[in-house]
Amino acid sequence: MQFPAVPLDLLIGPERAAQLITSLVRDLIAQDLLPEPVAYRAVCEGVLASDPFLLADPGQAWALRPETTDPAPGLLLIISRDSDQLTVEDEHGQRHQIPLHALNADRLDQWAWARPDTTSQW
Repeated sequence: MQFPAVPLDLLIGPERAAQLITSLVRDLIAQDLLPEPVAYRAVCEGVLASDPFLLADPGQAWALRPETTDPAPGLLLIISRDSDQLTVEDEHGQRHQIPLHALNADRLDQWAWARPDTTSQW
């Protein structure tokens, strides 16, 4: 049984979710030279699948997918990201360095928005 990720708009709000998706699409167009429809589809599919390559950011909590049999920690808080390496804190307060792809066994569960708010007037 596949459990879907928490919808991004519920985690960070619909405006910020739209901003994030637009930003990710622009990055794929610029960096990978993808046509806009292809980039948009790749981003939307990645967001729905909780793709850590697209989404992993400090301030997020990633929960182990229920169908995973790996004996990994049940919840990881991302402290920092350096390209394809993460510093995470587990539910016992211990910090670890893990490769980004290790989050493939997890899904994005909570997000404390840490990106600049471009809509704020303050």
